[in-house]
Amino acid sequence: MAHIEKQRGKYRARFADPLGKIQSRTFSRKADAERFLREVDADRVRGLWVDPRNAEIPLAEWAGAFLLLCRRLSPTTQETYRRDLRQYVLPRFGSYRLGQLPADEIENWLSDEIADGIAPSSVHRHYRTLRRMLEVAVQKQKILANPCARVDPPRVPKREMTFLNWEEAIRLADAHNDRYQTLIYVAVDSGMRWSELIGLRRGKVDPRNSKIRVTEQLVQLEDRSWLRKEPKTAAGVRSITLSPFTAARLSAHLDQYADAGPDALVFANASGTPLSASSFLTHHFSKAQAAAGVKLRFHDLRHTSVALAIAAGAHPKAIQSRMGHSSISVTLDRYGHLLPELDEAIAESFGRSFSEATGRRLHVVVKAEFSRT
Repeated sequence: MAHIEKQRGKYRARFADPLGKIQSRTFSRKADAERFLREVDADRVRGLWVDPRNAEIPLAEWAGAFLLLCRRLSPTTQETYRRDLRQYVLPRFGSYRLGQLPADEIENWLSDEIADGIAPSSVHRHYRTLRRMLEVAVQKQKILANPCARVDPPRVPKREMTFLNWEEAIRLADAHNDRYQTLIYVAVDSGMRWSELIGLRRGKVDPRNSKIRVTEQLVQLEDRSWLRKEPKTAAGVRSITLSPFTAARLSAHLDQYADAGPDALVFANASGTPLSASSFLTHHFSKAQAAAGVKLRFHDLRHTSVALAIAAGAHPKAIQSRMGHSSISVTLDRYGHLLPELDEAIAESFGRSFSEATGRRLHVVVKAEFSRT
């Protein structure tokens, strides 16, 4: 039976948990102890009761348990959680009790990060890491509710995409040294991601039939080690047909720069090891941009591939398959603003067809009138 005991000016609320074990919480005021027992009874009736002692553990302690529960996730996801917790979340909230993390403090933390000049996209990722850790705490019945549900996270502005035209793309490719020119041509032609390009192995390339088979990605972890991983979705595994021009360049590149054997990297550095993004962007891509008179991220080559395909009249469904998007909605959400070009092309095509059909009809009418005279 739940009851309250007064001890040395404090009020101890004693109650039995669902297993019949007697537990207690101490409060400075009797009213707080009474309210706590009422909440325990109400939660028990609704089936929402959790052991209040779980909420007393420090957030830093729960973070360690959370990371252990994440071991089935991909290594890159685990690394992101571990880095965000170590560098951003725990320095601010590590000493807080799991069940005593105020929503307003979380929101102030996010605002402080924005004020410190951290990119909104990074701040939002830190928030998502904390939110996920607390969601798992709810699932494991450590706390009743996730305080992040009452937080308004920062808005992440959409980064404007940059697209190259054909002349600019060729200038950029040719501004690289010979070893990396084909990498740029394949990036524009295929729309492959950086991790897919640097992880591409010789056995997945068939220049004679202008085919590339994408089955994996190569990513570099924080400790500088390399990890091969499957694409995030089943749609990421795909076959891409290259243009004859790019296929010919790729064949010549394999002969000159790729090692023998099906597992050899197609695009490697001079020592035959994988391309590090930071090194390549600093020593090659940035310099080539300056020489070509363009400015973009490497990922914008993927956007360029889509834009050029749309300009050529490609169907959105074909673009979805080529890009490895999980659904057509992803393709339309990202590139739908480019589709008016297709709309105009359709209108022009319809106009020509109407004119041709009207001209044929007029010709038939005139011919019929002529034959009656």
